[in-house]
Amino acid sequence: MSLKQKIVSGVFWQGLERVGSHGISFIIQIWLARLLAPKDFGIVALMTVFIMLCMVIADSGFSNALIQKKDATQADFCSVFFINIVFGIIIYIFAFFFAPLMATFFNSPDLKLYLRISSLALVINSFSRVHQAFLYKSMLFHLSFRINWSALTISGATGIVMAYLGFGIWALIAQQLCNAAMLCLLLWTLVKWRPRWCFDWMRAKKLFQFGWKLLLSSFFDALYNDAYSFVIGKIGDLTTLSYYSRGKAIPALGMGVINSSIGSVLFPAFSQLQDDRAKMRELAKRGLQNIMFLVIPALTLLFILAEPLVQVLLTDKWLPCVVYLRLCCVVYFYWPFFTTNYQIINACGRSDLYLIVEILKKTQGILVMVLTYQYGVLTMVAAGAAIEIVNFVENAWFNRKLINYPPWSQLWDVMPILFVAILAGGGVYVGVRFISSPLLKLVIGIVGFMILYLGGIIMAGRFPADILNLFVREKTA
Repeated sequence: MSLKQKIVSGVFWQGLERVGSHGISFIIQIWLARLLAPKDFGIVALMTVFIMLCMVIADSGFSNALIQKKDATQADFCSVFFINIVFGIIIYIFAFFFAPLMATFFNSPDLKLYLRISSLALVINSFSRVHQAFLYKSMLFHLSFRINWSALTISGATGIVMAYLGFGIWALIAQQLCNAAMLCLLLWTLVKWRPRWCFDWMRAKKLFQFGWKLLLSSFFDALYNDAYSFVIGKIGDLTTLSYYSRGKAIPALGMGVINSSIGSVLFPAFSQLQDDRAKMRELAKRGLQNIMFLVIPALTLLFILAEPLVQVLLTDKWLPCVVYLRLCCVVYFYWPFFTTNYQIINACGRSDLYLIVEILKKTQGILVMVLTYQYGVLTMVAAGAAIEIVNFVENAWFNRKLINYPPWSQLWDVMPILFVAILAGGGVYVGVRFISSPLLKLVIGIVGFMILYLGGIIMAGRFPADILNLFVREKTA
């Protein structure tokens, strides 16, 4: 199979996988949001933040190091496998003893038990992380799709049934643990790779030389993104945190589907083209244009129709999250740029540049947070959204030399799509203002926007005949 065919197939299967994973998670979240009070839902947000930080540390960048290394051997995979297990156990022990401190800090006694139980997923995941890396390196995304959807179907059903029976937060915890266990079982059953009793310290050290920079970068990224939740939970209250969390989660659903599926496919694809920078640039350009063809209209619709969407999905008690939803739409606009540029840097073996960019981005973000938190949660979140344009320029700057694709060229390549989406969004905003029914406003707004957007794209000559086939120009790798 050619590289082009692998990318097309990978995007298709990864897209289906992400739709399923985020879709099931979103359904459970919506169900819980209806069952739980906003204050109770803030506990879920804090718990999720903590677990995600621990997940980043547990991986330690080894998975991406295995994918990036062109000549990875059985000894490399086995060495990482045993390291992952040790790290998973150590981090769970840390989480177990840190849970009471976190519960005391946020004045939420129940958080201690929730964290201790949820953190068991760290140990379970450590046994299957290398299997997942093996799938991505081999670009076996169809198998990854079947494994993830099977695990999600079983765990999702478990969570929904428990939520229906009134278990509340425990429904989400059960869904997460069940998903981790099923993933581990299915990966061991269906993936051909098996560990052997071998460990090569020098190979592990070499992989870590690449991976530790990604570890720090990923940790800074997770800590930075989650810092808002910690600060809001502390300076505000759990109710305000729940509004911010819900507002962020809605656009994150679509962006998670698009961004993560494209990113997981582009990294191994860029890695295979790392010796041909011209082809990498062409792949990056076409990838961005097609990703943004989907992202820009989705975020524009969310921004314009945020209020009726929240009323229909979450009921009126969640209306205070609308302003945070709209601010997060601005933030997520830059995510495809970040992902594409990061994958290029990593595929070129320059994880040092990745780390530099992340340190710059996070330092500036934390500085903005420190300077604005005293003016209230809304001001702090708005300032964080505004700084994203600076982060984008820094993120794309190094690729000006690596593949001759500077930030201004990247923006210019998607500007026609953005222009059409803004015009269509403006027309919808004016058209639905006088409709009183939230559901009717939502339906008419979506239909009207799609007509205006697709019509504008066709008139501008920017509609791709086949989005997936525009990722690469060449017919063979």
